[in-house]
Amino acid sequence: MKILHTLHWVQFAGTEKVCVDICNEMSKDNEVFLLTQKKIKPYINDSVNLVEFDFEQNRYNPLFLYKTAQILKQISPDVIHCHNTKELEIMYNARLFMSKKIPIIATKHTLKAKKRYEKADLCVAILEDTKEILKENSIIIKNGMYEKKTNPMLKLDTFHIVSAARLDPVKGMQTIIKAVSLLDFDFKFSIFGQGEQRAELEKQISDLGLENKVSIVGFVDNLQDYLASCDIQIIASVFEPYGLTAIDGIYYSPLLISTKTGICAQILPDELIFKNTAESLADKLTEIYNNYNHFVDVFAKVKARKDEYSIEKMVQKYMDAYRGLIK
Repeated sequence: MKILHTLHWVQFAGTEKVCVDICNEMSKDNEVFLLTQKKIKPYINDSVNLVEFDFEQNRYNPLFLYKTAQILKQISPDVIHCHNTKELEIMYNARLFMSKKIPIIATKHTLKAKKRYEKADLCVAILEDTKEILKENSIIIKNGMYEKKTNPMLKLDTFHIVSAARLDPVKGMQTIIKAVSLLDFDFKFSIFGQGEQRAELEKQISDLGLENKVSIVGFVDNLQDYLASCDIQIIASVFEPYGLTAIDGIYYSPLLISTKTGICAQILPDELIFKNTAESLADKLTEIYNNYNHFVDVFAKVKARKDEYSIEKMVQKYMDAYRGLIK
């Protein structure tokens, strides 16, 4: 099958990672094209055909849409898979300049209601909550990801806490920092990620006198090695449409706790959920520190279902959806 994915590049975050993983996996048995900026190049396999494209252009400009239609005609895909609202509208409008109506499938990666998703021939929600804001014939395909090999790292002598996310207030790093300041046992807290909130978090760390206990590592390519070597991973998001780092946790972390949001609200038992306050998190961390093996055993039951979140299973569901569209 010849498949065209479209990606309005913002930064390499959740949506971009899902799109890249899908393209890489699908390209093993299909001819896959990816319409996006060249910044994506380091993340895709050589088997994925990159077509450089600027989605910042005016989506209503007839000349731009005509040129886009010419690109679509040249590629001549069996299906177009969009991962963002603007891409969807551009692809839909470009089809007006084409005699062949190429079916469009669109994945909704966020919970922001967008009426433009009605333009897709088939909408895909990543969770049940997302499906509620899409049209009636929409389907659910939950995100999956590759499980990478881990390279063992030296485990710290102190209780090692890890959290990985974009540095943005909605991800709750400020809550974790405040929570660890309330702990009465020795620990190290490593933050992985980058974003505009970094300076604010660094100031909070300094104001609380935690410079020797809390560090902002930034972005790393081998997050799995750090997760496999920590004692606990925390997701403290105020809100998550899905939360891919939870799948990282299932694959690599010995223990994961989270606020009740995204996929974690579905897969984690109540014992591994905490309220989104520093005090609640501090209490949960203290309880875990004093009963660590018990909580590891609880999470082990979640980890035993890790194959449910494989990239292969997710891609197979998308392939089935494509086939249903092009019958």
